[in-house]
Amino acid sequence: TQFKADFVILEGYIKFSGELLRLSLLALGGFGTLLLIRLKNETGAEFLKHSDFLIVSLISMICFAFCSVACLFHRYHASDSMSWYISWLRAEKENKKEKASTEYRGLKKSFKRSGLALIISQIFFVSGVLFFIIAITLLIKKVM
Repeated sequence: TQFKADFVILEGYIKFSGELLRLSLLALGGFGTLLLIRLKNETGAEFLKHSDFLIVSLISMICFAFCSVACLFHRYHASDSMSWYISWLRAEKENKKEKASTEYRGLKKSFKRSGLALIISQIFFVSGVLFFIIAITLLIKKVM
C-alpha cells in the first residue's frame, strides 16, 4: 500500500507508451497496404510511384518504426524501475545502507532511461504523423 500511487502513475505512463506503440504499428500497417497496392499494380498504383511521395512516406515509416522501438524501450525500463524501487524500499526498511545505495542508483538510472525513451517516442510519433500528412498532401496534389 505504501507505493500503490507509484504503481498507478507507472501504469498510466506504460498505457500511454502502449497507445503510441499501437498507433505506430497501425501506421506501419497502413504503409504496408499502400506498398501492396503499388506492388500488385492495383487501381491507384500509378499515384504511388511518384518519388517525392515515396521519399516522404519512407521518412514517415522510419519515424514510426523508431517510435515503436522507443516505446518498447520505455515499457521495459519503466517496469524495471519499479523493481529497483521495491528493492530500494526493502533495503531501506532492513537498514542495509550499501544495498539501498546501489538500488537507488539503479532506480535513478532506470527512471532516466524510461523518461528519455518516452520523450523520444513522442518526438518520433509526431514526426511520423507530420511526414504522413505531407505525403498524403503530395499524393492529393498529384491526383488533382
